[in-house]
Amino acid sequence: MSNEPNGNPRLADVARAAGVSQSTASRVLNGSVRQVADEYRERVLAAAEQVGYTTNLAAQAMARGRYPAVALVVGDIRDQFFARIAFGAMREASQRGYILNLLSTEGDESRERDLVQDLRRQRPQALVLARKRDTTAKAGSRLMEQLLGFQRESGRVVIVGEASEPVLAIRPPDFNGGKALAGALLGLGYRRFVVFLADEAVPSERDRLDGFRVGLSAGGVALPDSHVYQAVHSVAGGIEAATAYLADRPDAEIIVSTEDVVAWGAIHRLRESGLVVPDDVAVAGYGHRLFSPFGDEADWLTTVRSPLEEMGAAAVSAALDPLASDIPMPSAEIHLGGSTPDRT
Repeated sequence: MSNEPNGNPRLADVARAAGVSQSTASRVLNGSVRQVADEYRERVLAAAEQVGYTTNLAAQAMARGRYPAVALVVGDIRDQFFARIAFGAMREASQRGYILNLLSTEGDESRERDLVQDLRRQRPQALVLARKRDTTAKAGSRLMEQLLGFQRESGRVVIVGEASEPVLAIRPPDFNGGKALAGALLGLGYRRFVVFLADEAVPSERDRLDGFRVGLSAGGVALPDSHVYQAVHSVAGGIEAATAYLADRPDAEIIVSTEDVVAWGAIHRLRESGLVVPDDVAVAGYGHRLFSPFGDEADWLTTVRSPLEEMGAAAVSAALDPLASDIPMPSAEIHLGGSTPDRT
């Protein structure tokens, strides 16, 4: 075997062991956008392991002017919304042979802008920015200037969140998810609804409410504004909203929250007041966040699963494919649990 002067195997050694051209071996090991047939890809990877070859990322960066990695900037990684997006993005990047660099703004917008500016110097091959609030980068903003600068100098930018022309964006199917949830609950026989709206400033929350209203309207049921209670996005917010609801002495059959965590707070307050959930009043949420303050009841809550992992994967795929313009996305999934028994 011919090695480099320091004894390390060369790319030519990998190509020879795999029985492929050196250019094919390079496309597999150096993350080229040109696709290689699975048979050759597996042979090259096996040969690289056999001869002990590892890619030199620093050399790749010097040669390409870009670092073979995808940068993912999220808000708060402790939030399941961002954690699930990161999981899908990391898996997709790994399958494509890229490193995923995960950075968190911890909710600081100025830090978000600074991180993007730092990434322009580091030159990763692509950038995915995951955002929740209605502060999405706008044309002419300092953040948008940084994002467009990144696209000129390094690679594609994809935002998971609000649409932000001219940057490609992937939005969660919250409107359709809310509409589907309404249809499912109507099908179970519910007709008198109250909604706890978590954090009205977040576009996805408004989309869920708007879709839910449209779904109810399609079934001949109206949801007046007086039946919509504002809530802080937390268990405490659900407790406060349920307290206001109880003070109004309404006769709803079901309380629907635009966030699971608010629904759990509402359930706690309803139980505390002596009501039995779901016998006296049913409860549904949104998000399928796999969390319950009551132990093992997470799957008991009727909710909607947003395809967050799939969105993270789709964002990485689109960011690494400069020709992608239309990204097919899976639908939100309805999870019917014991919190909304059939009343037909």
